[in-house]
Amino acid sequence: MKVTDVPDHPLIGSGKTTLLSLITGDHPQSYTQIPPKSQLTLFGRSRSRIPTPQLRSLIGVVSPELYNAFPRRSGMSVWDVVGTGFDGGFIPLGTKGVGVGLAGGLTGEETQWRVNRVWEVLRGLGPHTWLKEGMKAGMDMNIGTQKNINPEAFAARSFIDLSAGEQSVVLLMRALVGRPQLVILDEVWSGMDEAMINAARTYLKAGGLTVEQAVVVISHWEDEVPWGVDDGVKKFRLEGGEGTEV
Repeated sequence: MKVTDVPDHPLIGSGKTTLLSLITGDHPQSYTQIPPKSQLTLFGRSRSRIPTPQLRSLIGVVSPELYNAFPRRSGMSVWDVVGTGFDGGFIPLGTKGVGVGLAGGLTGEETQWRVNRVWEVLRGLGPHTWLKEGMKAGMDMNIGTQKNINPEAFAARSFIDLSAGEQSVVLLMRALVGRPQLVILDEVWSGMDEAMINAARTYLKAGGLTVEQAVVVISHWEDEVPWGVDDGVKKFRLEGGEGTEV
């Protein structure tokens, strides 16, 4: 696993948003890079040769922009939100709520793999893990008032009714569920409490990502990165639109 830490400069205008939108293929200029003078290459191909639906399935993203833009529809459950991560859209699709795939349909085996993956991330990052981490840290978790902490009950909860921290964790589940080739974690801990952060860090470091996946972590603080140099971290500072390795 190659983990790249890109600490964002605290001043506005560092170029982080533009750079990320180029990587995800959302920026208009990602289409206009014409070789041989300039060319944006993503996953070994020029942006113009990768259909947007395919690109969305290759990249899992958590960011403040996604958090703000993600639809809060009445009736959309936690399961529905996590399931949209496979195809990278924003609307639950398919009979099981795990998408329809790039070809517009999934085999029974593909559907079952996706269903199993949703349960995997729910069991790895659900409320019962926050409770465990909180108790381990000696936090007062007020166990008697905990509701819907098992994965099955949490999966059925309405996304719009969750706290800001809970929504952030669910969007992290969404980014990880399809095991995309690239995962972008931009200010990933925003809104989460200490127990949620500890649970998420434990999950990420203990198998939540595979060695075949690349990760980009964007943060103002180095200690927010779950991994270290021994894990393959490369650190870059982005300032004024230019990145330098540190």
